[in-house]
Amino acid sequence: MNSRTKSELVGQPIGYWAGEAYRLISDRLIRSLAEAGLTQPQWWVLGRVASGSRSWSIEQLVDELQPYSDNEEGRDVGDEIADLIERNAVRESGGILVITERGAALLATAQANNGSAHSEMRADLTDDEYAATIEGLTKVVGILRGDSRDGAGA
Repeated sequence: MNSRTKSELVGQPIGYWAGEAYRLISDRLIRSLAEAGLTQPQWWVLGRVASGSRSWSIEQLVDELQPYSDNEEGRDVGDEIADLIERNAVRESGGILVITERGAALLATAQANNGSAHSEMRADLTDDEYAATIEGLTKVVGILRGDSRDGAGA
């Protein structure tokens, strides 16, 4: 890894590096999900249904997730849910989606793969470096949103 001086780093284009990081991180996470047999929208569906924090109908999940899918993979969330139902990963019970044993197993595999991907991405970063990166990015996001100079936490 190149070691650059602070003045060299300050001159770097943040848009390029943030965009490149986003593309590479997204690609790696999508690949880790594919290795578990899931698409990113299916991961979102299983995570929400499994959390038990609320009950979800198909329509509610489509309304909730479609905007993210349009931004990420451009997939139809309704089709992704239909595939999960066909694969017996979720089922409908009284109009509400319920995760099945098969879905829980898929989710557990995806979580393990995702954890490995995150560890891989952070392998050469100390916790302080990672925290400083996140802190800097949240400040930039906050400034650009007009929230404040402190940024907005996710």
